[in-house]
Amino acid sequence: MPITQARAELFDLVERAANGERITLTTHGSPRAMLIPVPASDDPRPLGFTPEEVRDLFEHHQMPADAWAAIRCPGDTIAEDGLD
Repeated sequence: MPITQARAELFDLVERAANGERITLTTHGSPRAMLIPVPASDDPRPLGFTPEEVRDLFEHHQMPADAWAAIRCPGDTIAEDGLD
């Protein structure tokens, strides 16, 4: 799928990949990247937050350092506007 088309369909493509489909993204017909499902065991990030954690996020607009550590993966960076 051309990357330009994938931009418009990103949310659908992510769902398709999460359901097991492997989607190759192309530029001018050349493969550039692939969307593939991430097995739950390969992603150390938590699947969700407790209601208390969500409330705290909305009220204080921040998370404790250990919470950031739990959702960050190697290579993630934190910019002024949040996790990149």
